Amino acid sequence: MLTIKNLTKSYGPQQILKGIDFQVNQGDVITLIGPSGSGKTTLLRTITTLEKGDGGTIDFAGVQGELAHLSKNDIRTIRQNVGFVFQNYNLFNNKTTLQNVTEGLVVAHKIPKAQAKTIALAALKKVGMADYVAHYPSQLSGGQAQRVGIARAIALKPQVIFFDEPTSALDPELVGEVLKVMRQLAEEGATMVVITHQMNFARNVANKVVFMADGQVVEAGSPADIFDHPQVPRTQQFLAEILSNV
Repeated sequence: MLTIKNLTKSYGPQQILKGIDFQVNQGDVITLIGPSGSGKTTLLRTITTLEKGDGGTIDFAGVQGELAHLSKNDIRTIRQNVGFVFQNYNLFNNKTTLQNVTEGLVVAHKIPKAQAKTIALAALKKVGMADYVAHYPSQLSGGQAQRVGIARAIALKPQVIFFDEPTSALDPELVGEVLKVMRQLAEEGATMVVITHQMNFARNVANKVVFMADGQVVEAGSPADIFDHPQVPRTQQFLAEILSNV
């Protein structure tokens, strides 16, 4: 469904991604785990063309090419087939909940406003935000704002939804409501790639866990493979540290 080969990315002299191979199959729920600074967010942003890759290839949604030399049409095609849920919501502060979800449908997908409203209302209902359509982001809790972000992503009916640490900016008591929505999406068969520090979610919802460190995929496998039988010392060290703090 989506294949990345030998992806590299640098900022100045610092190489962030060092030859990443990454594959997503339909229906996958892949969690990316690893220490801060390991390149997880850069990987997602490069796959979705929010950042330009320096090297490597992509095969997705009919686009086959080098990430450093994608055409405007290639970039548009990729973006129209992915959803992205940001760490800090990235909602328009001057638009209502409903307008935040319809905006991408109307502007990027050229869907008529009446149809976009119907799609947006259905997406907001799915995430439990149907009663907040007239609220502005400043009137929402962090968990509510993030659920609007998820509604915006799923309204586009993307082939893959990417989540960049969707609960890290939330107060602890609000994390559960967002994870509940994500679990529901996974159960319905949505294809998802999730950067997370929520190890229970990674273990219990994902079908594949990818551990990254120092700009590389160190180890990947099923949740049982990674959490119960990690093979690489770097993975073992990370899990020992993070799980001891849970």
